[in-house]
Amino acid sequence: MTAERFYVYRCGATDACVLTGKKGDRRLPQALGPDGWKFWMQTGRLQAEDGQYGFNLEAALKEIAAKGYSLFTGSPKLLGPPPVSAASDTPSNV
Repeated sequence: MTAERFYVYRCGATDACVLTGKKGDRRLPQALGPDGWKFWMQTGRLQAEDGQYGFNLEAALKEIAAKGYSLFTGSPKLLGPPPVSAASDTPSNV
């Protein structure tokens, strides 16, 4: 299995998301709101295969091959706040 990177874009504060195989791909669908598509995160095949982001990877790969993107509804796990790293838990001015 090859290590592939995928890029998730989110439309404003909505749960509308797009998965692409190329960062900055210009073939994204028309935005559903005034904020447009914003880069949300990068993921890999192994991370995406657990199905907790809101899309089926195999179906998404077929859509990406056909039209350059896969439109889906982001899951709470995908759209939730990013996890806090241990390094950011400590104030920097201590």
